[in-house]
Amino acid sequence: MECPGLTDELGGGGEMVDVRVWGKEHGLVEPYPLIGHLLDTGVVAGALWDGFLARSQQEAIVGELGVESDGARSLVAFWAGLHDVGKIQRGFQFQRDALRHASSAALLADGAFASRLAGDNGSLSLRHQVASARVLPSLLAGQGYPEGSGRAGGRLVVRVAQMLGGHHGRYPQLPQMRNVFDPLRDLPELGAGGWAVQRREHAAALREVLGHPAVVPDGAGLSVQVAVVVAGLVVVADWLASQDDFVLRQQTVATADGGLGRLDALRAHAARAAAEAPALLRGAGLDRARFTVGGFRQRFPEIEQPHPLQVSVDTELTEAGVFEGGPGVLLVTAPPGEGKTEVALAAAASMGRAAGCPGVAFLLPTRATADQLYGRVAAFGRGNLLGDAALTLLHGAADLNEQYAPDGLPEPRTLTDEHDVSKSGVSLSAGRWLRTRGRGVLAPLSVGTVDQALMAVLPLRHNALRQLGLAGKTVVVDEAHAHDAFTHALLLRLLVWLGAMRVPVILLSATLTGRTAAGMAEAYLTGAGRKPGSYELAAPSYPGWLYADAATAAVTLPGGPIGTNRPSSLDIDLLPVAHTYDPAVKDGRLAALLRELKPVVDAGGCVAVICTTVGEAQRTFSVFRDHLRQRYGPEYQGWDDRVAYADEPASPAQGTASQVGPKLRLLHARFPARRRSAITQEAEKWFGRVGKEGVRRPAPPRGTILVATQVIEQSLDMDFDLIVSDLAPMALLLQRAGRVWRHRTTAPYRPSWSRGPRLAVLVPVDGNGLLLVPKSWGDVYAPSLLRRTLEPLEARAGKPVEVPGDVQELVDGVYDAEFASKTPELLLKEDIDRLTETMAREGLAKLVTIPKPGDVSSLEQLTSSDADEDIIATRLGVDAVLTLPVFEDPEQRRWLDENHRVRFPEDGDASGGRFSRTLVRELLGYVVPLAHGDWRLACTAANEPPAGWQDEPKLAGVVLLPHTTGPDGPAGPALGKRRLTLHHELGLVTERLA
Repeated sequence: MECPGLTDELGGGGEMVDVRVWGKEHGLVEPYPLIGHLLDTGVVAGALWDGFLARSQQEAIVGELGVESDGARSLVAFWAGLHDVGKIQRGFQFQRDALRHASSAALLADGAFASRLAGDNGSLSLRHQVASARVLPSLLAGQGYPEGSGRAGGRLVVRVAQMLGGHHGRYPQLPQMRNVFDPLRDLPELGAGGWAVQRREHAAALREVLGHPAVVPDGAGLSVQVAVVVAGLVVVADWLASQDDFVLRQQTVATADGGLGRLDALRAHAARAAAEAPALLRGAGLDRARFTVGGFRQRFPEIEQPHPLQVSVDTELTEAGVFEGGPGVLLVTAPPGEGKTEVALAAAASMGRAAGCPGVAFLLPTRATADQLYGRVAAFGRGNLLGDAALTLLHGAADLNEQYAPDGLPEPRTLTDEHDVSKSGVSLSAGRWLRTRGRGVLAPLSVGTVDQALMAVLPLRHNALRQLGLAGKTVVVDEAHAHDAFTHALLLRLLVWLGAMRVPVILLSATLTGRTAAGMAEAYLTGAGRKPGSYELAAPSYPGWLYADAATAAVTLPGGPIGTNRPSSLDIDLLPVAHTYDPAVKDGRLAALLRELKPVVDAGGCVAVICTTVGEAQRTFSVFRDHLRQRYGPEYQGWDDRVAYADEPASPAQGTASQVGPKLRLLHARFPARRRSAITQEAEKWFGRVGKEGVRRPAPPRGTILVATQVIEQSLDMDFDLIVSDLAPMALLLQRAGRVWRHRTTAPYRPSWSRGPRLAVLVPVDGNGLLLVPKSWGDVYAPSLLRRTLEPLEARAGKPVEVPGDVQELVDGVYDAEFASKTPELLLKEDIDRLTETMAREGLAKLVTIPKPGDVSSLEQLTSSDADEDIIATRLGVDAVLTLPVFEDPEQRRWLDENHRVRFPEDGDASGGRFSRTLVRELLGYVVPLAHGDWRLACTAANEPPAGWQDEPKLAGVVLLPHTTGPDGPAGPALGKRRLTLHHELGLVTERLA
């Protein structure tokens, strides 16, 4: 049979590209020729180089390949086009669905494609991406690429092949060296004869049409940190070029013009793709952020009196031109309220511009802090961007943030949207393409939880996308101290990779030990190629900063002490208590709380009570509510957010209530997402900065009390007249203290009983007054850290802590190897336990992380895990199950609320029973995270979601908690040794069964 191919000879042997070889078939009337898709992908990759890839990464590719910039662009485009050449094999072309098409049936009948090699059993199991990786070394060598020498993984043609073989997210294994240039030796199913000819001809045609890019010079290489960026670019190019509407347009025009069987037709096809590619990028939200050039005052004109820290970084780094040397790491340490966030945003814009990494990724420890910062970064972007740039929110519940994903957001891919356009016309909206799972990190601007970036150093599928996304940004890590040993070890590995990829990094912390700070900077410099010991890292001052240049390891420090606009003397009062809630016990925990909270109950003010665990917070709230009920009688409703007061607007669902007694709220992580968000927003209105839009601090003499866990100690801008806290490690106590008397220049009303910043610490003790960590606290804090915190505070004998002057010494002192304890033998035992646990967590982190770039022998090591990214827990010990309380009525109908107003959907609301984004978001609003435990093992079929939920990834893993409602309220299921019940005011309660 005559081969219907190109009329021009490209291969030199008289063969032609056969347009019956297809690349796309699903959803199309006729198959789309493979050569069309290869050209589309190569052209789009070139457009990504022009409009998306960071300058720093372009320069890295150019430097390693030893060619000019245009040559590097052409090579990357050509390589991207080759990604699907492995589809030219019997197993792929003769799939059952494809054979219904006449062209595929004709190919099957063609004798040139009929013969099989010995060992080819006709299996369809060879994945096309693996096939691409295996055939490419010989194809590239056939085009003049040097074969190289040494081990397979170190040869350029093999690295390129393995890199392209990873375009579906997982890099294939390296072949044995003897099979590298003869893939048919161990994979005869690749096919010889017409199959081998067409692989050569497709590669030749692709190279010809894309401008005949030169081969790389002998000795050129591709480091791991550069290869993963190119791999990510290829994945994105393939995705964009595979969009149905684009493929259909390309196919329709090509068919109308007589098909792709001529060389001039292929050139015209590529030209059409090139004309449309920029619009594809714009529609996907893939662009480079372009910030204005200026100093801190130009970026934040609304700040009339910048903090000394802000002035110092601006003057001594930005204006002094220190950032102009290229990428580096900036470490900023200062107490809460000194403007570290603004320092980071201003510095990130300047560092990114100088280093060729124009985007920004701002990473925080929790979803709540990321949600809050999202609006601040959006405001900064509106005031400082020169054009549109998509801003994404990266965490598992981002769709619940209506500011980020409002109802009614248009589905078409567009950046300009009425929900998020500034007066200057700059848009920050992220369209549908960027909101799809795994793609948000590619946006020029991102705010998210730190685990979203840490997954870049776990061996997960598609981690090249995270590496590509981070490679074009300045990465800011806020609250860099707020991680356990496992997560900290992952962060160190991430810093190594960021250093290797020439990414500027900013680390922010209120309470970071000098040793930890040095370790983080050293990890970054190690990745950048600087050998430990070849430079000296001084501890940053407090407040202060340290900047280390990636290229030279030159360290810049402030020229002198950095002052503060808000020095303070913090009173830390230690209150020894027996851990009991019996009010009759004079020195009990409840009795101490009642004494501390009496002034706010009597005279008003704002107080936070921070508890160690959710269970402790729930019980504290309950007993204090009972106390207030006894004092004020049944008319006291200050604890109930379902009622409104005379000074507040009421919603239709709210009744009105007396203003007797203080307002009382509970906030922790075990509320349904929508309820937790509402409580957080309410707290921000009550305790936020006076003068800020929406803030209405409760008027005296009515007080406000927030009982909470650690969720309020980081990044939330709240101000209290007093904080009462359970004993915690020194760094966390000082972090919490940053929320007491936080705002000075716009100071809110202070009750007469609050005469200055004060932190009351409840210290659990035994009958002899010695520290006794309650069993109910579990292993939240290491006993040795609590002891190392308590004893120095006791030694101060009530002497105030000068902030910031005393902070660094107190934080570092906790970890001092020469710590002199009153109970040295007990502390030694506790220290051994703590260090053993730390070593175990660090060891586990080393086991699960990908190697450092220089230690990678095969790209396969970077994606070796089969784990689903949605269930990866980067914070050891707090990996949560998503539970959904469901309320059954007497007719066994299921509801999402205890009042039986919102029906539980058995299927989705879209066609075919699928779930719309709006419904998924609504359902996730009722979800409650709960740590793994014995209860999970006791779950049965009754706890599984409906079959109709299984095809929705965000709902398939939800665990249902069936509730019944009786006269005493709701009752949840008994699972294992616990009953799990959702209460409106308490959240999800885990009650131990008798």
